[in-house]
Amino acid sequence: MNILFLVSSMEGGGAERVAALLCNAWARRGEHVILMPTFSGRGGVSYPLDKQVQVRFLADYVGLRAGRLARIRALRHQITNIKPDVIISFLPHVNIAALIATIGTRVPVIACERTYPPLLQPPLSATYKFLRDVLYRRSTLLVGQSNDSLAWFNQKFAGILAYNIPNHFEFPLPKVEPILLIDSLIQSGQKLLFSVGRLDQSKRHHILIDAFAGITNNRPDWELVILGEGEARSALEAQIEVLGLEERIHLPGRVGNLHDWYGKADLFCLPSSYEGFPNALMEAMAYGVPSIAFDVKTGPHEIMDGGRLGILLRDDRHVERLSDALCVLMDNPARRAALAGHGEEIRQKYSIEKILNMWDDAISHAIAGTRVRAH
Repeated sequence: MNILFLVSSMEGGGAERVAALLCNAWARRGEHVILMPTFSGRGGVSYPLDKQVQVRFLADYVGLRAGRLARIRALRHQITNIKPDVIISFLPHVNIAALIATIGTRVPVIACERTYPPLLQPPLSATYKFLRDVLYRRSTLLVGQSNDSLAWFNQKFAGILAYNIPNHFEFPLPKVEPILLIDSLIQSGQKLLFSVGRLDQSKRHHILIDAFAGITNNRPDWELVILGEGEARSALEAQIEVLGLEERIHLPGRVGNLHDWYGKADLFCLPSSYEGFPNALMEAMAYGVPSIAFDVKTGPHEIMDGGRLGILLRDDRHVERLSDALCVLMDNPARRAALAGHGEEIRQKYSIEKILNMWDDAISHAIAGTRVRAH
């Protein structure tokens, strides 16, 4: 099978990491896979790729200063030359470009949303919302990552086949640069409260910092590490400085050895205001790290099975609720151990074999040109 995988860039982010994992899995199975980042600035590749995965940057064929129309023309030319059996596209802007570029080609397009579309941040412009509403009806198949996204597809694009396909878990997670040794940041014997995600407002790390600050005096053996990078760094650093917790709260940036950090963590927290399918939460739970998240759209409720597999908090009175939950788990090793015991269940539920079977079924329907109600 000849797969063309389109994604905006490969320089970091959950969608990009999933793209790399899927391309690797298909290439190792013997499929012919071309991964094409469409970002006009080109960029690089931050995630390890199998040597059989071909990477082609659209910018190499059209130039770094090309406008949208020129990039769509170049993309169409590439599609004509590659003659893929199927195109898989991630994220709305890329989906729209793919659907325009394939007009008249009869190449099936699987358009994938990686978050709950109504809560996308930053929101789509009015023009792109119009294009999405019109062009998604041209897609052969739509893929979301939650039941809420599936319901949204059903309502907006009745008659187009849609799938709910979560991300899969790769164990152990591969190690790539940059490597940050845990002992270089956390002293031996200290317990680790851990979070992973972009440093931006939607991830609400400021809530986690405030909740930790309110309980830390009575728990001197705990430290907080938030891995990730983003535009909210300065604000978070200022918050930590005002609290006087520079020695207890750490923002080391991105790391490539998440396997080591999940293995060390005693407790994980996802304080986000919304998600698509939170890889970090799935990974932490799969590694057996007891986890806390707010019951927001979308992802935590499904991954945590309504709170059976982790602490799922109502999405209000955030600092108070999170402080209480942190105290419960920090002070109760037996409760942490009980939640950690669900790791194998998560690993099985989101195994590469199960998720690839879902993708295989979706791709088969896309190639066959099936157009029925959502699956």
